[in-house]
Amino acid sequence: MKKIVRCRKISMVILMFFVIAAFTGCAGRQQESESVQIPSNYDGLIKYFEAQKTADSITCWYTNEEDQNWLDAAANDFEKEFGVKVKLVYYDGVSLMDDLNQASQTGDGPEVYLLGNDQLELAANSGMAEENTYINDALWKDKYPEVAKNAVTYQGKQYGYPVYFDTYCLVYDAKLLQTAPASIDDILDFLDAYEDTGSTKAVFRWDVADPYINTMFLASYANLFGENGDDATAFQINSEQSVAAMEYFQSLSAYLWMNKDNISHDTIMRRIQDGTLVLGLCKSDILPTLYEMQSGKISGNADNEGEENPEETDYKISYVPSLTKEMTSAPFSTTYNAFVNPYGADTSLGNLFSMFLSCGYADRQFAGNGKLPVIDQKDSFDELQRIIYAQYLNSKPVPKVMVLGDYLTEGGIAFDAIWSGEDAKEQLDALQTKMEEKIK
Repeated sequence: MKKIVRCRKISMVILMFFVIAAFTGCAGRQQESESVQIPSNYDGLIKYFEAQKTADSITCWYTNEEDQNWLDAAANDFEKEFGVKVKLVYYDGVSLMDDLNQASQTGDGPEVYLLGNDQLELAANSGMAEENTYINDALWKDKYPEVAKNAVTYQGKQYGYPVYFDTYCLVYDAKLLQTAPASIDDILDFLDAYEDTGSTKAVFRWDVADPYINTMFLASYANLFGENGDDATAFQINSEQSVAAMEYFQSLSAYLWMNKDNISHDTIMRRIQDGTLVLGLCKSDILPTLYEMQSGKISGNADNEGEENPEETDYKISYVPSLTKEMTSAPFSTTYNAFVNPYGADTSLGNLFSMFLSCGYADRQFAGNGKLPVIDQKDSFDELQRIIYAQYLNSKPVPKVMVLGDYLTEGGIAFDAIWSGEDAKEQLDALQTKMEEKIK
């Protein structure tokens, strides 16, 4: 009997040992977890990445030539602040993900690369974009607008760090219009009352051959790859409302006397420079041109710099107009991001530089490449920049699916036919069928 009691005592001791060990282990793991807890603010994340980095140099690929001066300045300041040298490589190839993969396999791949959100599905599915688990919901809400978060979200996961954006705006001559038109119908009313004084001013122009901008006519009514633009199977472009919107688009062809073959974004910008356009839909990169005009660096005819304008102009910026009082418009926007290559030599350093470009260098973004940063600069934005930024907040992120290219190609053909007088419903039905075949 005593022997049995003694065995029970030993068993209890052993059991208590394992219980204590288990609690000690849990406490140890909890302390370890707490010691590596990821910060939830910018300064904390910067310190966290800096503490984790192991290299003293980093490589960054970029695909927009105009980013060079901005990146040169950012790389120089980054080296001063963190003691890390940045090697910048301009990539002008056509198979970015394949080239990234091959370069990474040989140890020459970049830690960071810059790319628009329209390429996100390709980057994510090829495994060449690291999921961003560092920016939590609170930091997203504190630093970034919802449109930017949506732009970098694919299948419920966030990738990259939003840096800058492109969208569209309305440029108008305030010498002829006291207020910006709220709708294209309002522009047509102005056209009816407008008397040309002999300066051969065009009233309203946009790049009619560009399906990216033409999508503003039906983006409010069509289903363009799901609510978040990341579902290739969700496509419906021939609804009754979409057809009505494209019939309105078609009606403008005869009314505005626009030859699509003679209009491009560049010709619109030149017309603004020489003062021969009343209203134009322009990309947000029109801003540097308007500033140069205001400062006198560009004055007179674009082909004869320095001459006086035949008529004085005062160009201002407003929002992309709706179609009519009843029919809305919805312009696309593209958000450009710093993506971290998961196969780069030092991903912590990649996150450090990406976060620096996205947040730490945002106040120097526009001065560097003429692009507005994704992060709101509040009072640092002037009147023109504030309007462009507000337009970005109310834009639709360009879809990020790989069949986007097929849509832009086939959509461009359909829009061209509709503009030329072909039946809008038949063209949208044909576009729907073609896209369904592409999606299969």
